[in-house]
Amino acid sequence: MAPETGHDGRDTGDVLPLVSNEEWAERLPWLVQATTARGGTDPAFDLGLAGREPVAAVLGRWNTVREALGADGIVVARQVHGDRVLEHSHTLRGMHIAEAADGHVTGVTGLLLAVTIADCVPVFLARPRDRRVALLHAGWRGVAGRILQAGLAGLGPGSTEDIFVHFGPAICGTCYEVGPEVHRALGRSPPTGPETIDLRAILAEQAEAAGVPRANISRSAWCTRCDAPHFFSHRGGDAGRQIGVIGIRRAG
Repeated sequence: MAPETGHDGRDTGDVLPLVSNEEWAERLPWLVQATTARGGTDPAFDLGLAGREPVAAVLGRWNTVREALGADGIVVARQVHGDRVLEHSHTLRGMHIAEAADGHVTGVTGLLLAVTIADCVPVFLARPRDRRVALLHAGWRGVAGRILQAGLAGLGPGSTEDIFVHFGPAICGTCYEVGPEVHRALGRSPPTGPETIDLRAILAEQAEAAGVPRANISRSAWCTRCDAPHFFSHRGGDAGRQIGVIGIRRAG
């Protein structure tokens, strides 16, 4: 898949496989934003903290991501498919696992926010005027619970008109089939049986309803299930995980 404006491009390599929003890289050069991929190595570039991979190997990969992206610290939480968003206001070094939450906000330079994903949507938020960023883990429960609104609120008071929102690699609306109860929870008319639904499309509607301009909303063209050779997919039977990361570059 060739790089597309406003979408995530190709893996950058086998040693550290990353996809990132190319438009953001041009418009927001102070920002670090990416999603890891499976990579072409054996074993794959699995970042799952509760999988079958040896802990030392997984933590080593986390450290590789942090160092390669020039960050002092990286923080991730125990994800519970809720709507809690944590504020990180202090410099951290190394890797930190926070209390249960599904979102992070910071304005601290050199700190990477991270979420683990394998079909759920990594939601990247950036506000250039005061250089604040947020990252959310949004499965259907998080979308129904309005975690996007919690993330926007976590950026602080003010208009949402200058906020940028990007939905990273996730399962697409063709692959994601769920029951009537999920459609109902997401505000859709419930079908009579399992049908597909597009979480990123619903999140985009929520962002626009919250006042984020449509021109500031983008989504990755990657599907973790369709493009499973490139990504881990829970629905595809994978135990592995990729991560989404966002942070503010250090000067110099």
